[in-house]
Amino acid sequence: MEPRPRSFPDAIIDFLPDATLVIDREGKVIAWNRAMEDLTGVPAGDILGKGDYEYALPFYKERRPMLANLVFMPGAEIEKRYDFVERMGDTLVVDIFIPDFRPGGVYFWAKASPLYDPEGNITGAIETIRDITGRKRDEQEVVRSRRSLADIISFLPDATFAINRDGVVITWNRAMEELTGIPAESMIGKGDYEYSLPFYQERRLMLANLVLMPEAEVDSLYTHVNREGDTLVVDTFIPSIRGKSGRYFWAKASPLYDPDGNVTGAIETIRDITERREMEGRLARSNAELQIAAEIQKSFMPDVIPQITGFDIAARTVMAKEVGGDFFDVIPFEIIALDKGTLGLLVADVSGKGVPAALFMALSRIVVRVNALWHRDRARAIYDANNIITQDSKSGMFVTLFFGTLREEDRTLTYVNAGHNPPVVFRNRTRTLEELLPTGIVLGAVENREYSSRIVTIGPGDVIVMYTDGVTESINTAEELFGEDRLNAIIRENAGLSAKEILEQILLAVQDYTSGMPQFDDITLLVIKGT
Repeated sequence: MEPRPRSFPDAIIDFLPDATLVIDREGKVIAWNRAMEDLTGVPAGDILGKGDYEYALPFYKERRPMLANLVFMPGAEIEKRYDFVERMGDTLVVDIFIPDFRPGGVYFWAKASPLYDPEGNITGAIETIRDITGRKRDEQEVVRSRRSLADIISFLPDATFAINRDGVVITWNRAMEELTGIPAESMIGKGDYEYSLPFYQERRLMLANLVLMPEAEVDSLYTHVNREGDTLVVDTFIPSIRGKSGRYFWAKASPLYDPDGNVTGAIETIRDITERREMEGRLARSNAELQIAAEIQKSFMPDVIPQITGFDIAARTVMAKEVGGDFFDVIPFEIIALDKGTLGLLVADVSGKGVPAALFMALSRIVVRVNALWHRDRARAIYDANNIITQDSKSGMFVTLFFGTLREEDRTLTYVNAGHNPPVVFRNRTRTLEELLPTGIVLGAVENREYSSRIVTIGPGDVIVMYTDGVTESINTAEELFGEDRLNAIIRENAGLSAKEILEQILLAVQDYTSGMPQFDDITLLVIKGT
């Protein structure tokens, strides 16, 4: 087919990038450009000269007015047919969705203007049509994304709001409504720092505003803002909010970016941390009090172990916590003339942990020490101590205790074992081990229970190890006990060392055995070696 002849105006229309048609006053097609052919699949030769709305068939599958036809109609008629026609002088512009143009429908932008002759009479109309489906789908996706983001922000547990570059609120979530008492509809769209009023009762910068400011300016205004990349974090105290007394808040603000990396606004999250701060304050005070208690408890322990002729003595307590219930004591009996060269030695373990055990320990130590100095009969001293402790024990706590008096004159240890772990005695001459078994029940459980005392002789090279169950009940990662057998083996292997060195070897063995596990119980050791 030979190409149709084209006038100069026809040539211009033909090469327009948008699909374009022209009709005369009778509604007959007088121009149908190449872009229109491509869009509809209808060649110009099949449509030129056609009227009776035939040019609408490729779009609507029915004969009906197009936007170019509306140019000839009164305004009332146009408004009856289209809800969203925009007028720009004598030009009509519309976005329209045509569901049957192709599967899934197509969005079109159309623009129609009248054509005039030299005398100003309308001779026809021109309509340009552009497929904007891609743009519309993108816009809808953006709207859906924004709606989804708004929903996510709305359900964030922390109070959150966002502002644009002009400082106007674009998001105010439910948690922010609850925190401030201001509904979102009353705050969205507001600027001029109005969002700061619920917090400060004045218009002032919030952390979100600082994100939009130069770094140097932020640093000149605030000295306590932490930076994490382009994010700002701060803890702040607000003296009054919604009539409540001062509250502590944690706030975090970050910039918002468009796809090209340009800052479009900022988002700020605010969390009330008052309870956490108050808890931290209480913990700090408790820790300070525990430290004081630990220092007081430490002062109960002898700084220096008095030594008497014929014996080497070492002792140590390792607390599992700041304070605990284990203790040892060395009572200097030389203040009594008849007991020169005699020491009282005491190892004890209070049931329980922490401050209550420490208080019970202090009571028990004082009561036993006073009675030990008062009574020459060691069993009587523990009998009276038990009655006093039992009468004062209202919490059901008790104490296991090993108490003995060591005399240099006859190299004897006269002892009472009140339900305590039996000390181990290593005999240097025979290389054998024996135990100093209980001679009565624990202190603080039952009044008026009898105790008996026994005497053991300590020869040169003999070793006695007094300990609490924190040694034998220490566990490894397999939750297996350290046990008496390991303790006995260490004593036998190291019996030739000094009392202090034996003690150190036991502690080192427990430490190695429990490596990777926390210390669950206090550990106390007292070692006597005959010299």
